[in-house]
Amino acid sequence: MKNIALVFLLYCSHWLYGQQRIGQYQFSYGISVGAEFQTLNVGALPQDPGTPFVSTQNLTGSGAGAGIWAQWPILPVLHVRPALQFSYTSNTLRFQRTDGQVRKDLFRFAEIELPLHFLLTDDFRRLPLQGVILFGGRISWNLAASGPEAALRLLPERLGLDIGIGAGFHWGKWRVEPEFVYSYGLNNVHDFQNTPYDRSVGRILRDRLSVRILIGQDFDR
Repeated sequence: MKNIALVFLLYCSHWLYGQQRIGQYQFSYGISVGAEFQTLNVGALPQDPGTPFVSTQNLTGSGAGAGIWAQWPILPVLHVRPALQFSYTSNTLRFQRTDGQVRKDLFRFAEIELPLHFLLTDDFRRLPLQGVILFGGRISWNLAASGPEAALRLLPERLGLDIGIGAGFHWGKWRVEPEFVYSYGLNNVHDFQNTPYDRSVGRILRDRLSVRILIGQDFDR
């Protein structure tokens, strides 16, 4: 998946740079709201029969996010956009015990995030839209860390590598931009505590998909 995303980004970057850019480039700022979908990619280790284990099925949860952002141009088709976001998601993990009983633990993620994205933009020739391809990264911190009673402990910090697409347009004095952003988790969030379940799990990565709308205003529009 990462190789496909890289090829897609390089192809679209070449296409955007080859287009004729129209319009003015202005500092802008605004808010973002949207839905968040998170998958816990659990790396299960080989286990002997009768030992406890963690299920690797149905590991996707959902939530919502909101934030503020600012954006300004670096080049005619290249912009930078830092942001401050808050998001909430939850995931459920199933744990199989040695006596055959199953327990379910709910993991909550109430996070403060600092994304930094670079945007390649260009206007469509026949539509009043601006195509956007974004790439960059983010750091985040989970304020709802799991308690000592949890079968597994997860680290609060997360590093993500982001790639996405969007389409912006102006509605009166406002700029509206729907976006899809995929964030690939770079760091292992498994906090090893030497419990029976810890010995059945290797790396745990948190991948995110954001479906959101950015609403903003140009500074001098």
